[in-house]
Parts: sequence; C-alpha cells; structure tokens
Amino acid sequence: MRWTASQMLRPIVFVLAIVAAVMTGNRTDSFWYGLLAFFVAMGAGRVLRSLVRGSLPQALYRAIWPGAAVGYAFLFDSLGLPPWATFFVSWIAASLTKQALRPIVPRQPRIVVRGNWRSIDLDELLP
Repeated sequence: MRWTASQMLRPIVFVLAIVAAVMTGNRTDSFWYGLLAFFVAMGAGRVLRSLVRGSLPQALYRAIWPGAAVGYAFLFDSLGLPPWATFFVSWIAASLTKQALRPIVPRQPRIVVRGNWRSIDLDELLP
C-alpha cells in the first residue's frame, strides 16, 4: 500500500515541480533559476515519496541535494554570479555535498533475493 501511494505522488509532484519552475522563472526573469527550481522540487518530491514509503534514512539522504542546491543558489546569487553560472555551480556543489555526506547518513540493509536461473535449451523453444 505504501508503495502504491508513493507511486500515485509521482504525477502530482511533477505538476507541482513545473508550477514551481514557472513561478520562479517568472519572478526572477531567469530561465536558469526556474530550471533549478524544477530540479529542486523534483528532489523534494523524491524525499516525500521516501517518507511515504516509511524509509527515514533514505529520505534523509535524498533531502541533502535539494537543500544544498537551494543553499548554494542563494550563496552564489548573493556573490553576484550570473544565473546560468549559479545554476551549474549550485548543481555541482550540491552533488559534491551529497556524495561527501554519504558516509554519515545511516543505511538501511537491503533485502537481496538471489535465485538460481535455469538455462533454457534451444530444443525447449522449438517444437
């Protein structure tokens, strides 16, 4: 049930991300800030879906990138970088931050199912 509910959030989050991108782009008169807002909103949607699934460590890990991207965007904008440079530098810095914080975030053990696959002979396929 949780998985189904989280999958139902996908189109809703996508529409809300487009709305966030359009609103941000119109307010700032910048395509690049709107594009960054779209990706941040999609990342926030992934966090919400992880919370609905009941995976708090995964939600915490997925929340690093959107939060860092917003923080870096405000930082680089206040430093006077042009919008296109702010987009790319924020994206790269947020990705590096996410990977640097990876060892700190606790991991949930994954369930791995290993099965034996039987090879199919050509005689079985042909009549």
